[in-house]
Amino acid sequence: MTWILITRLPRLLRYSFLPQGDGPYHRFSIQRVVVMLMFWPVFIVLSLINQCGLLLDQILFPRFKQVAVVKPLLVVGVPRSGTTFMHRLLASDEEEFTTMRLWELIFAPSISQRYFWHGLAKLDSLIGRPLGGLINWVESKALSGLDDVHATGLQEPEEDYFALTPILGCFLLLLPFGDPDLCQLSTFDRDANETEKNRLTSYYHRVIQRHLYFHGQHKTYLSKNPSFTPFLYSLVDAFPDAQFVACVRTPNEAIPSQISSIMVGTKIFSGQVNQDWWQRELINTLEYYYQQVLEASEKLPAHRYQMVRMEQLVASPMTTVQSLYQAFNRTISDQQQAVLEQQEAKARQYKSKHKYSAKGLGIAKDILNEKFDFVYRKLGYERLA
Repeated sequence: MTWILITRLPRLLRYSFLPQGDGPYHRFSIQRVVVMLMFWPVFIVLSLINQCGLLLDQILFPRFKQVAVVKPLLVVGVPRSGTTFMHRLLASDEEEFTTMRLWELIFAPSISQRYFWHGLAKLDSLIGRPLGGLINWVESKALSGLDDVHATGLQEPEEDYFALTPILGCFLLLLPFGDPDLCQLSTFDRDANETEKNRLTSYYHRVIQRHLYFHGQHKTYLSKNPSFTPFLYSLVDAFPDAQFVACVRTPNEAIPSQISSIMVGTKIFSGQVNQDWWQRELINTLEYYYQQVLEASEKLPAHRYQMVRMEQLVASPMTTVQSLYQAFNRTISDQQQAVLEQQEAKARQYKSKHKYSAKGLGIAKDILNEKFDFVYRKLGYERLA
């Protein structure tokens, strides 16, 4: 485990098992104790294994540090605004892009581990894939319940900020640990000092270098992290030629959708969830997200930053992606064009299974109309009536 994780261990343990007043989990919960007793051993063992893999890279593959990260493309924006759809559309262009899969983020953040798992997969295929079949069965049982909120799988492109877990740079760690200090990640550009910004972006740079070393240095690295929106300007400084796609959606839908999806996660970790705390913190967080996205649209040049509305993306994914390629001076291959045409046809039939409403979640319309007045005015969305 990294030094920062070790130093924060007592605090994380305390918030894991003891209710903390006006915090995310404010009352004692037997469910939380049981879940965290199972979570902590898995987390520690996996952290130690992954750390050993990262250390092995320094010995076996030291040249990864020389890999140049050229014009990475980062999908950011407001959560629940089509970032996953955008990411997977772009990731389908395998001639141009390479992106991280969920299995790599959880089980193989290092080059050493990736070689190990790829070697094991080849051996498994020689004897009829019994291990692969078992993994597929476990995956279907473990992840199927999340399909309505965020469909995923071990082989699917996923948010690479999970790779920042060892340095506590992943906002979703707030779900298991319940430590309010992790909320500082949601206003990172504004509140973090230069040392902290350099620490996080330097670590992330190494994450990308490892990935390109293994998958091909000629590829363009692609990431999708709405949780990187608070890091936007730090990433602009760290990657001077990076390009950004920022997805947005009306607050009337994005806010309740995000709160609803997060509440699904909180109820896994506790039977006593402080819904008022989560609602207040998430609304404040998303206010900052919108500020970042809109401000960047005025500060950054068009060849580096493009803002995409979700309704535009869902209605016409092919035209939207074609416009991005043109703005970023990238070329669409024939294979990618065929994929976009297929998605254009599917888009007309798509309906989300994730059901939510601001009223159903107890979100006062006056709060949304006041907090996000600048969004309604800037983007022309209608306020809640």
